[in-house]
Amino acid sequence: MSYATDKKLEKLIMLQILAGLEKKPPRRVQEMRDVKAKQDQGVHKLMVRAYDIPFYRERFERSGTTPADYHTAEDLYKFPVLTKEELRDWMDEELAANAEKYKDWHVNPTSGSTGIPLRTLFSPRENAAVHANWLRVLMMAGFRPVIDKNMHRPNSLHTATGGKKSLLQKVVDTRWKEMSDSIKNRIPSEQLLQEINDYKPDFLYTHKNILVRVAKCAKEKQIPLWKPRLYCPISEMLDHQSEQLLLEMFGPGLLNAYGMSEVGSCVIRLPGEKEFFVNNDTHVVNIYADDGTPSDSGMAVVTPLFKTDLPIINYATRDRMVSYRKEGLRFITELLGRMNDVIRHRDGSVTEWGNIELVVNYSSDLDIVQSRFIQESYDLIRIQLVKDPASKLSNEEIERRYTEKFSPVLNNEFRFVYEWMDEIPSDPNGKLRMIVCNVK
Repeated sequence: MSYATDKKLEKLIMLQILAGLEKKPPRRVQEMRDVKAKQDQGVHKLMVRAYDIPFYRERFERSGTTPADYHTAEDLYKFPVLTKEELRDWMDEELAANAEKYKDWHVNPTSGSTGIPLRTLFSPRENAAVHANWLRVLMMAGFRPVIDKNMHRPNSLHTATGGKKSLLQKVVDTRWKEMSDSIKNRIPSEQLLQEINDYKPDFLYTHKNILVRVAKCAKEKQIPLWKPRLYCPISEMLDHQSEQLLLEMFGPGLLNAYGMSEVGSCVIRLPGEKEFFVNNDTHVVNIYADDGTPSDSGMAVVTPLFKTDLPIINYATRDRMVSYRKEGLRFITELLGRMNDVIRHRDGSVTEWGNIELVVNYSSDLDIVQSRFIQESYDLIRIQLVKDPASKLSNEEIERRYTEKFSPVLNNEFRFVYEWMDEIPSDPNGKLRMIVCNVK
């Protein structure tokens, strides 16, 4: 195996992998069974490969299993869950001990929203699979490669090549335009709005908070806004308030794609649909209850089946989902947000974002397009609010409604202080967390 050769041929490998991926969600019974069979084959192949890797051999021995015990997605419940901290330590050790081996690999860093960045190693072939998977997600929603015009926010984390592109990349990427805004170079909302209107992309994707502030700017200043056929908010969980604003201003072409830098895009809701489906041919998404047992509601644990050079098996996302299974495949009905985005109570208990978001989802009278809860102490929560430009309510009335609705959810333990903003600034990593807890 030559990683250097694979790196040179990465775009061609991506197209080869893309050709073998499912291009539409399985809806008929036989389609589901075919995808399930492909998933199960991928599970066994992955576990056979992992058995030869010392990091995973120890986990096999700990669980008392061998690759012969793994033939279905459900079998992965037998295997230890992999935490972000464990993955970080392993990847750092691999890089430190085998720098020459990984010189032609990709190092995909996370933004470090919890304070410590994670570097994930991808071989050229694994990286090609990540991009093939993302491209097929777009094609499922109706995206036409080469034909459609695209606009996206450049990712400042992934610029190790200095922006240089091969000849093949230049040909493939001719219809992809970068927005002038980036994590390191923030651009005013009205300027971004004008860029979108000028380029008129068929497909637009960027951080959710960027799309929200552009939509709010258009609504507030009554500026016409180009409606792409498809658009996708990335990197942040899509809350109900933001979703309603985006649908109003950008139109019905909302693609909600859930994924992580470490595992790729794995849970998809196509425009106009209510439920999410899983890319079951390339991923396993298992759900764990709080006690660690298999469940249809709880923490999502993800395994990308294409990552076979340095596998990531049973990765704990810390995101909660509600699901059901049909013909052995998992379908997602709700994404409930991160388990570590919580309000902490003095008695040691917590209130998660999902509990707060539930109130937001059924409170159309709040007249807010963005909000963030910042816990300053066990007694005080600061709520940042961005008002719907069409609202006829006073700030004081909205504050009263917020207090009435959210105080009972938080056991009536907190005093609320309100901070009104034109837009809520994103965090240093370019994302926008809905709950910030400053209590250790």
